[in-house]
Amino acid sequence: MKISNQEDVKKSLEGTVGILPGEEIEIKNETKLKDELIDKLVFEATFNQDKEAADLCRRLIKNIAAKKGIVLGSVYEYYKKKASDKRKFTVPAINVRGMAYNTARAIFEAVKKDKVTALILEIAKSEIEYTGQRPKEYTTSVLAAAVKEDYQGLLFLQGDHFQINSDKYKLNPEEEREKIKKLIREAIEAGFYQIDLDMSTLVDWSKEDNEAQQIKNHQETALLTAYVRDLEKELKLDKLGIVINLGGEIGEIGKGIKGRNSTSEDLRAFMKGYLKELDILSKEKGCKINGLTKIAVQSGTQHGGIRDEKGNLIKGVKVSFNTLAELGKVAREEYGLAGVVQHGASTLDPRCFVLFAGYPSPNGFEISEELLTKENVKILSENPAVEVHLATAYQDTILDHPKFPKELAQEIKKWVLDNFPPKEGEDSEKAYINNRKNAWGPFKSKLWNLPPEVQEDLRKTLARQFSESVFKNLGVQNLNFIG
Repeated sequence: MKISNQEDVKKSLEGTVGILPGEEIEIKNETKLKDELIDKLVFEATFNQDKEAADLCRRLIKNIAAKKGIVLGSVYEYYKKKASDKRKFTVPAINVRGMAYNTARAIFEAVKKDKVTALILEIAKSEIEYTGQRPKEYTTSVLAAAVKEDYQGLLFLQGDHFQINSDKYKLNPEEEREKIKKLIREAIEAGFYQIDLDMSTLVDWSKEDNEAQQIKNHQETALLTAYVRDLEKELKLDKLGIVINLGGEIGEIGKGIKGRNSTSEDLRAFMKGYLKELDILSKEKGCKINGLTKIAVQSGTQHGGIRDEKGNLIKGVKVSFNTLAELGKVAREEYGLAGVVQHGASTLDPRCFVLFAGYPSPNGFEISEELLTKENVKILSENPAVEVHLATAYQDTILDHPKFPKELAQEIKKWVLDNFPPKEGEDSEKAYINNRKNAWGPFKSKLWNLPPEVQEDLRKTLARQFSESVFKNLGVQNLNFIG
């Protein structure tokens, strides 16, 4: 049946789901819910032009998920413990960009098979824009996928790279800060109980002194930390025992000074200023403000991977595991953080993922001392990266899949090159590869409506990739993260 309004939504529930007083849910037919209704509800929540009908579908999905034991949570308490956790594992934080419902289904399929509890699903500020999905829509797609795949338990959603625009900040700091506050509120209200405060764009590399470089970074991070803690009280999350987990960043990923990775001096300069600012704000408010639990560092990677002039990924490990080892040790031992965060890793050789988790290189996989010394092998084994953020490889899996419709692929490529033409001297193929992420929003409806058999093929490939390349190598299979 065509759903035009709220009454149509309610009619579609008949015999499957009942709405009790207070919008509490009664599930009458589990099979029909999984086989038919959840697909219909998430589609209408995403595409229905009647706002009231779409909002009702979102509330229904949220309540159905809760009824089935799917709970949005925070990793804050677990990360506080991870600072002294001796186990070797790294939490995968997967950026679900396009085809969010189908991709999330693939994730949960692999999660169930591998008994994974250490997992974060996230979306960056930039991705929210170019994928055309606001936080509530993202949450709805993920919750619906969890229902569809019979997932139960805690589910961790994260706002990735909630970042200040440095050029706009120079013109009007207050206005730019308010934009980030608005996004933070929107995300938390949608159930994102992890927020990465990325003020690394404000690091002033023209300064010689480390502390001077990090001033704006630690000041704004501290102000936004205090804002989040105020929001917890305003939204009554504190009554539910939820502390939003926060991360900071000391070097803009893939940018900053060319060829310069983050250093221990950068980390200490940031933390010294941040903790001092937080102490001042705590005294002003008359209560202790909970701070960050993790810190993202620049280790030589970049978002989208490192590619040649034709847009092909350059093989070989480029990440400095020495940086991760040295800064991870400082973060954990000197500041009680859960560890450092690695970005831009999905396009790396999956065999190197074991190194993030503190395991030795697998047989046949060589890594130079320039990237990981013998001394730092031991340090990294004792201080694994707390998180690794993964995105582009799964976008590539979908768009380059042999079963992806060729006609649609050509249409997407034409749109990308029309809207993001090659720069002077740039190969058109590289321009396409670098910019095709921008097609997720404009082509959302067509991608959502791919033939079921194509979606299933894509899902199977993704599920296998998540299981074999990510969960296995990061040490989270059969791991009791939340115990």
